[in-house]
Amino acid sequence: MEIYSLKQARTINKLRVLNTIRFEPGVTRNMISEKTGLDPSTVTKLVNEMKKKKMIYERGILPSKLGRHSKRLYVNKDFSKAIVVDLGVTHSIVGISFFDGSVEVVDEFDTPDTPEECFRVLTEKVSKFPGVFPLIVIGVPGSVDKSHKKLAFAPNLNRWRDIDVDKYFKVFEVYLENDANLAALAEMMRNKHFGDRKNIVYILVREGIGGGIIIEGKLYKGSFNAAGEIGHMKMYDRGPCFCGRVGCWEANTSISHCVHQYEKKKTLPGNTMYEKFEMLCRMYEEDPLAKEVLDEFTGILIDGIVNLVNILSPEIVIVGGEGVFLPESVFEVIVSETRRQVHPMDKEVSVEKGSLSNKEVVLEGTSILSSMMISERLV
Repeated sequence: MEIYSLKQARTINKLRVLNTIRFEPGVTRNMISEKTGLDPSTVTKLVNEMKKKKMIYERGILPSKLGRHSKRLYVNKDFSKAIVVDLGVTHSIVGISFFDGSVEVVDEFDTPDTPEECFRVLTEKVSKFPGVFPLIVIGVPGSVDKSHKKLAFAPNLNRWRDIDVDKYFKVFEVYLENDANLAALAEMMRNKHFGDRKNIVYILVREGIGGGIIIEGKLYKGSFNAAGEIGHMKMYDRGPCFCGRVGCWEANTSISHCVHQYEKKKTLPGNTMYEKFEMLCRMYEEDPLAKEVLDEFTGILIDGIVNLVNILSPEIVIVGGEGVFLPESVFEVIVSETRRQVHPMDKEVSVEKGSLSNKEVVLEGTSILSSMMISERLV
């Protein structure tokens, strides 16, 4: 059991109140008290302190039949701003993160082949935004070390390994996080269908396959900060993987694999792998080759999902990233076959598409994480 000083406990409680307002905008003091278990008088004191600092504000009322109407509370989005980045395998996005956790895309670029050129381009773009909080959160398609400043291994980024990203940014504190973990965080905070479910597997379908694992409401990272590398489960004896092995799940079921399979015979319209995969999904009903490729993709995707459900027994599996493009008829097969094939104790598992678009989900996660980290420094 951890023991906190009075000052530490007060800071923790203030963050609980602030994050409740951040992720449930329009809540009232009484609602915060009910959700956090904090005494109403404590909530009022903490709210007043943050109002005085202009971190939060009141707008509108919640009518009540008994007693006074309750005032609704919101986070002041402009209280602080920071840079966030979704570093993709082929395409990267730069955003401005606001204090309420929202994000605005401000730039995009094709990801260079080398880390030196990539971070040279990125530092140049970041320098265009003076006055932001000196923190940059970057979502990366690979594993990061425990300091969250070094990219340990990103097989799909030309096998980048042991990249000290911190050295490229002189005036910013750097924080790296795996892209699938960020996507899982975004879904957990933004997806209203979650309800009280706390055990979740998020599958990020991109050029590779990433996983974010949430156990009892907390992101699980494992002993070495590398949990969730689900794309590198060995499942078959075919398919060379960028990690150096053969038969990994993502080597047989990523969007890159799908597009390459189709383009062995026909050309897909689109400038990026994402655009081509989206078009492939749209052509499913009319194009026999598209149907053949996606049906194979679906079968392999189901194999992996069933394995994950049997191992982790989650309440819900979210298929996100480019997985949101899958036709509804295909997704219905994924749901029914997963439930048919899993262990009998797990047949009530929910399998759903991500609620956030492929373009916004990782960036949304970086913004949520950034706003929470900045809050810890400012409350």
